[in-house]
Amino acid sequence: MVVLCPALMCVAAISGPGTCHDIAAFTRSVPCLVLGPVTANICDILDYDLAIEILPSQQEIAGTAAITLTSAGGTIYQVPLNLRQLEVSGVWDSTGPLAFTHEGDSLIVTLTDPVSVGEERTVSVQYSGQPWNEGAGKFGGFWFHPNVSYQMGVGVYSAQPSMGRCMFPCWDHPSDKATFEFSITVDDTVEVVANGEPAGVQYAGGKATWSWVLDQPMSTYLAAISASEYVDLVDSTYSWIHYYVYPNEIADAHGSFANVDLMMDALQARFGPYPWQCKFSYVETPKGDMEHTTEVYHLQSLINGQTNNDPVVVHEMGHMWWGNCVTESDWNDVWLSEGFATYCEAVWAEHYGPSAYTQYMVNEIMVPYLQSGEVFPMGDPEELWSYTSYQKGASVLHMLRCIMGDDAFFSGLGSYFDDHQFSLATTADLRQHMEAAAGGDLGWFFDEWVYGFGYPAYDIGWSAVQSGSDWLVTITVDQIQGTGSFFTMPLQFEIAGGSSSEMVEFWNDIQGDSQIFAVGFEPELVRFDPGHHVLSTALLGVGEAPAPPGGGTGVIRVFPNPCRGALDVEWPGMEASDMQVTVFDLSGRAVLRESFAPGEIRLDLGELPPGTYLLEARGEGNLRQTAAFQVAGGREAF
Repeated sequence: MVVLCPALMCVAAISGPGTCHDIAAFTRSVPCLVLGPVTANICDILDYDLAIEILPSQQEIAGTAAITLTSAGGTIYQVPLNLRQLEVSGVWDSTGPLAFTHEGDSLIVTLTDPVSVGEERTVSVQYSGQPWNEGAGKFGGFWFHPNVSYQMGVGVYSAQPSMGRCMFPCWDHPSDKATFEFSITVDDTVEVVANGEPAGVQYAGGKATWSWVLDQPMSTYLAAISASEYVDLVDSTYSWIHYYVYPNEIADAHGSFANVDLMMDALQARFGPYPWQCKFSYVETPKGDMEHTTEVYHLQSLINGQTNNDPVVVHEMGHMWWGNCVTESDWNDVWLSEGFATYCEAVWAEHYGPSAYTQYMVNEIMVPYLQSGEVFPMGDPEELWSYTSYQKGASVLHMLRCIMGDDAFFSGLGSYFDDHQFSLATTADLRQHMEAAAGGDLGWFFDEWVYGFGYPAYDIGWSAVQSGSDWLVTITVDQIQGTGSFFTMPLQFEIAGGSSSEMVEFWNDIQGDSQIFAVGFEPELVRFDPGHHVLSTALLGVGEAPAPPGGGTGVIRVFPNPCRGALDVEWPGMEASDMQVTVFDLSGRAVLRESFAPGEIRLDLGELPPGTYLLEARGEGNLRQTAAFQVAGGREAF
């Protein structure tokens, strides 16, 4: 195994813009649309038994789903399910054929014999057709690529992100969890990877049927299958960790996954044992990354023989605890998944020492959020797949840890996990557990940082007068942010003079606040927040404080993606701003620079060769965002 030193840990994966954070552009590509309404389901689905044949030459699937359910309260007369684009040819249960209607995504099954409270029933649905996906260059749904067919469980361009409905009939919302069995039939040269543990393979007539079982419940958006001529590499430290890669990627996979065992150790040390009673794996796919339970889909271009993509690798691993095992009860609380997984990147950096943790938190998480221009609340966010859900979410956990202390913070996370594992959680649940661990009210913190707008900007002043053998230091604090409410926070200051220094804490709960501190030496310097505990503009250099437009910005969008010859770049909220665009290749070399006048969106790529690139946009007000894109014609799956 390769062990990186702290200095190398945060070397940029894309060295041009200069931060590991730019890797996030590969996993957070576009914002989600406004969420549509979701009604409660009278059914509690317990298990999905899926038998699916993949027919890549026709780009079709044919399946039967045996769905075991019970009542969530009251007698069930109809079973509501979601199924997109696939055609239903029959529905039945133990009483015989059942009537159904299928309009749009809504599949309604009428039961001949109603299901009473406490009773279980299995309803089977036969279906087939060409499965839906979000379209060229997008993310969610079922995909056919040369030599690989696979399901991506989240639609980042879709009003309802859950994409289970593209592969099987289900109640497709994160609030409904079930166990799964898979029997997936493919050509006998192809291997299938699915959630859970392998349960054998049967060969007949040039076909192979691969069986997988997941005995612990998960949400439907995490269910996935991938079929290709994979090579199964087994981790040399933990035999239950697997890497399913294309045959021509074996050498690069050994390099890119060299630190996975150490990552698993780091996360288990903080969050407890790996919670799934089966394998953990990375599966190479043309799109990624995506944290399907026990099988992370990892973008093929990130398997390069190096460990510079470790932040993405550990981010997806972190979801096995946060998002997959403890799942947000509704998408509006997505920070409980993505903010936690982003924080896992910093937990991995801490493997190299406290300074590496702080460096990563500041440079790769807190500063990129401040530079993004986003100011909307994290609870019920305007955009799900945003710097707010990811980087601000991780920053909130960092600040909470600084306020509570390590023992109370990780104790609170431990009890939160224990009470909600294989189930659902809300921000209110997290707050309750953290308050119990802290021994006091944290409502002020959650109100500001989860449900409030923006972040603080501090105007700090100080003066000192001698009083006998001591010096009295008066520190004044004003909050001058133009967006958002007042932020009550404990603030730390280092008072230094000569060879002496003293750390003091300032509880800032009113505007125009001042406090006096006595020290036994003549002060020469007062440093604000030397430990970088607060998400504020003080983390940026002089003159670099962000100045978002009124209402803030959204996540930058690049399309079409993949593209040929030209690319459109849209940055919501920055339409009236000049913009400087730089394109970097994966070695970090700047290959294209362009200046956009207000209203311009078209970027001429000229003769840019096929491949994966990173676009960095800088706008007025010291704002910066990044996005990944592909020029068509690049490397496909072997």
